[in-house]
Amino acid sequence: MKLESIAIQEFKQFTGRLVIDDLQPGLNLFTGPNEAGKSTIAEAVRAVFLERYKASHLKDLLPWGKASGQPSVEVTFDMDGTACRLSKQFVTRQRCELKIGQTVFGEDEAEDKLAALLGFSRAARGPLKAENAGVPGLLWVQQGGTQEVRDSTGHAAQYLRDALSQLSGGHESAGEDALIAAVQRELRQLLTARTQKSTGPLAEAEQALTALIEERDELEQQRQQFDENIVRLATQQEAFDDAQRKRPWELHEQKAVQAQQRAAAAAELERSLQGLAQSLQLKDAELALSLQQEQAATELEAAVTRERQQLDAARANVSTVQNEHAQAQASVAQFEQASADANRAHELANAAVTAGDLRSQIALHRTESERLEASITAAGKANEAVLEATRAAAALEIDGAQLKRLQSLDAELTVLRARTEAAMTRIEYRLNGAITVGDAKVSGEGVLRLDEEKLIGLGEIGELRVIPGVSDLSARLSELASLEAQHAQLLQTLGVASLGEAEARHEQWKALVAQQKSQAKILEVHAPQGIDALRAALASADARLQSANGRLAALPDVSAAPPLDEARRNADIARDAREAARKALEQAAEKRSTATATTESLAAQLQRKEAQLADEAFCRNRALWQTKIVEQRVQVEALKKQLEGRERELEAVRLDDPAAEAKRYRASAELARNEQHERQLRIAQLRSQLETVGASGLGERLAAVNASVEQATRRKEELSLRASALSLLDEVLVDERDAAVAQLRAPLTERLGHYLKRIFPQSTIALGDDLSPATLDRYGRADTLDALSFGTREQLGILTRLAYADLLKASGRPTLLMLDDAAVHTDATRRDAIKRALIDAATRHQILVFTCHPELWDDLGVRQRAIEDLKVAA
Repeated sequence: MKLESIAIQEFKQFTGRLVIDDLQPGLNLFTGPNEAGKSTIAEAVRAVFLERYKASHLKDLLPWGKASGQPSVEVTFDMDGTACRLSKQFVTRQRCELKIGQTVFGEDEAEDKLAALLGFSRAARGPLKAENAGVPGLLWVQQGGTQEVRDSTGHAAQYLRDALSQLSGGHESAGEDALIAAVQRELRQLLTARTQKSTGPLAEAEQALTALIEERDELEQQRQQFDENIVRLATQQEAFDDAQRKRPWELHEQKAVQAQQRAAAAAELERSLQGLAQSLQLKDAELALSLQQEQAATELEAAVTRERQQLDAARANVSTVQNEHAQAQASVAQFEQASADANRAHELANAAVTAGDLRSQIALHRTESERLEASITAAGKANEAVLEATRAAAALEIDGAQLKRLQSLDAELTVLRARTEAAMTRIEYRLNGAITVGDAKVSGEGVLRLDEEKLIGLGEIGELRVIPGVSDLSARLSELASLEAQHAQLLQTLGVASLGEAEARHEQWKALVAQQKSQAKILEVHAPQGIDALRAALASADARLQSANGRLAALPDVSAAPPLDEARRNADIARDAREAARKALEQAAEKRSTATATTESLAAQLQRKEAQLADEAFCRNRALWQTKIVEQRVQVEALKKQLEGRERELEAVRLDDPAAEAKRYRASAELARNEQHERQLRIAQLRSQLETVGASGLGERLAAVNASVEQATRRKEELSLRASALSLLDEVLVDERDAAVAQLRAPLTERLGHYLKRIFPQSTIALGDDLSPATLDRYGRADTLDALSFGTREQLGILTRLAYADLLKASGRPTLLMLDDAAVHTDATRRDAIKRALIDAATRHQILVFTCHPELWDDLGVRQRAIEDLKVAA
């Protein structure tokens, strides 16, 4: 099948008629930017071949902004050497006509014929669905759908199988598929397809069996619980009767009373022990006070002896420190004199450096003054030149607008004078005598220009009346006079005699203005801030020069000054030595003050303590508390022995903790009473449960459920056995079918390998049951299509469609490939490989390629047809 022409009219964005003819049997490349109409052309081809012409959903085919349009598409094509023409009109006045050779098909018959020829099925109603698209749905790729090959292959699978059957010589038995389908339908009623889980009757049987087993287990548990409750009731009743006979809670209560009595006695003993402890604590405090007073007196005597020795040492130290202070004073006086001499030398060295700096400054100030004087002189000359040029320019200045007006009037006058002279009557004369023209006599040779009626007297011969033949001459003369008056007035206003003089003055004025600007730049170079600023700077420089000379004259004689670095170093050394001597003096003075203060403090402190020891009241009190110490020690020892005896007695009482014992026995009595009460409640509860279960017919129910479990088990086993048999039969049939299909797929596998090696060498592609690509095997690794990148899936989509086209072509099916913006996500290397594959396939198929990137497809060796050019041609 080869398309020869496409005519589109009032179809979406094509509001007029667009004709595409001269389609080549191989590659056809259409280019244009986004929304140029590429996809609309591809959609028109799909619509004319695939869509039902009477479909009501095709109103979106109406031309944009034209609700009353009549979308129509007409194609001519060749089918195995037979000329064919197909035309359809949609939405309004729907019609369809297919002409094959001399045979004409109309309406539904034409669409049925198209479906049979191209390999697709008509939709019963509504828009064309993907599952009806068949071979065209596989080979005609819409924009953005190149990578989606699995669904379109599945919808064309039956046509591909038919082609494979013709090429392989084998066949795929429909009976085998029907048998497999029947077995799988039966199997799917028992097991799910993917997980092989139970479903249908088998799942119901398993669920029923599980429910019966659970019910049986529950009844078994109830019976076991019933038996256990009978034993538990007998045990509880026996324990209850035994407790009622023994009444252990009464014995615990008696022991609690006895323990409480022992606890009261222990408490009384503890209170007496606390009283003794308080008395002992008081006597201990009194003894401690007496001992503390005696200890203070003893420490005072020791302190007096120690401080007498410290005072003697302090007085000896004062004498030594005073000698050190006198030596430090002498050293400070010596180093201060040396530092003063070094500082004077340093000041003289600084004065020498200052004198050098001042001499350098004087030279700089003198140079700056000379420079400023020269700049002032040059700036004055430039300023005079600027003023002179300004005055001269002002005297010559002519208004530019009036000059342009004068030039314009002069040009108009020139033209008008020429035209007026040309319009005047021109008489050339050469006379031997004289004639009269008006009132004037004319003789000799010359030219007369007459602008009005004139009477020429010829003497005796007679006279001539000359009337100019131009009717508007007077108007021209009037206009000429008006322009000459304006011209004269403008010359007078400008103060010049002619246009040449005005232009010469204007040129002189421009020269003077340029001279003024040049002199102004010179002035700006010498005096960027004005001559007054230069004069101010000169005055400042002179003042600084005078100041520097004055400061230099005020400096002392520095002829004997040492080098500054040496003087600074000597001054620093002398200063450091002076400071060190001063610090030593400060330390000596501080030591002397400290030693004197320490000696005076020790003497005063010793005097106070000696007076305290010699005080009569102090001696009397000391004798008194020494006597108390002996008496208080005897009392403390007696109280300690009495307290120890009471503590041993209390410890013996506390060994069995009577209060805790009383609490323990009371709790035990309460627990025994509560336990007997709970035992009575449990007995009543067990009797109630046993009576309820005994009346429910537990044994009969359990027997009935056991019978149901056996019956459900047999049902489940029967269905499981049927499912296993069906699974085994399905595996055998599928294996046999797959072996036949593998032989059947050989031609398609060979064509896929032919194209695949261009981009993916050393790789193979595995097909699914619907003949669509399933996995790509590369370098020992198999990747599903979904695991591949978008660009790789797009490239596989193009190559596999070329292989399908080869397969259909070889089996006698008509093929036409349309690729709308394919290979968008492909790099340059793989795009070149795809181009070579397309060129190869174009030797067997007609291929329409639509792209918005013409620069990427300009090396196919075929003419690019721009959509915009097609629109212009239409």
